[in-house]
Amino acid sequence: MLAGYFFVAVTALFFGSAPTFAKLAFDAGTDPLSLQVFRFAITASLTLAAIGLAQHRPRIHRGQIVRLCLLAACTALSSYCYMTAVRYIPVAVASLTFFTFPLVVGPLAHVLKLDELTRRKSLAIVVGFAGLCMVLGANIGLDPYGIALAFVAGLSVAVSFVVSRPLTQTLPPLTITGFATGVPCLIYLAVGLADDAVHFPESLCGALGVIGNSLCFAVGLACLYASIARLGALRTAVLINLEPLVSVAAAFILLGQSITPLQMVGALVVVGGIVLMQSDRANRTRSSAPA
Repeated sequence: MLAGYFFVAVTALFFGSAPTFAKLAFDAGTDPLSLQVFRFAITASLTLAAIGLAQHRPRIHRGQIVRLCLLAACTALSSYCYMTAVRYIPVAVASLTFFTFPLVVGPLAHVLKLDELTRRKSLAIVVGFAGLCMVLGANIGLDPYGIALAFVAGLSVAVSFVVSRPLTQTLPPLTITGFATGVPCLIYLAVGLADDAVHFPESLCGALGVIGNSLCFAVGLACLYASIARLGALRTAVLINLEPLVSVAAAFILLGQSITPLQMVGALVVVGGIVLMQSDRANRTRSSAPA
């Protein structure tokens, strides 16, 4: 149990820092496709190296292939959209917009009859989006394309949480990480080489941005699956709410990006809405458990 809390803390720290490194790379002239190529290539290589050092032999059953491919697609899409969003909007705004995905999933799950939309969940949705309005409304000059990218990234991650949960019960985190990053790596690499569009940043700052972003992604993803395996998807989702706060702090320290007092209050309201949403699931899970 303690190891699970450690892994989720590392996940929040590294994932929360990744957008700031992406911004450094973009400011140095790196394009979105090149960042994804290096991001997945470094992550997949480190994962394969870790599998080799651990002398681990992945055993994937035929029934798990479809779920793993869906997870890889969600990982590729969320990575591209989230990291590209920081080209158009501040890191803090991208992170907070991205992290509204649990609030969007609630009504969707209700419509699909996968989950019940309770009063507490409804309140959480109102609270969360009120906070997001405070964050976005404080800066009317935000690029809608960047906001849309962050939303799509969040929805992709929401799907990946649902998809990965059964996999974490039967497959080691390294196996899941290797597949979820290896497939997108091959796709991005093939597209980049076909168009001759892969360019490594020429400046030191850009190189640090690419490498830092890739390492944050590699460590964060492996620790995410490790924490889900130990704590479950629900508890991990609650604890990982620290990530947007880490993003705000990292953007301030490394980029000098600050947010207004109103946006800070909005950030706390967003996080509060997400915690309220997750706490409703936790309460219903405990109440439905056999005595």
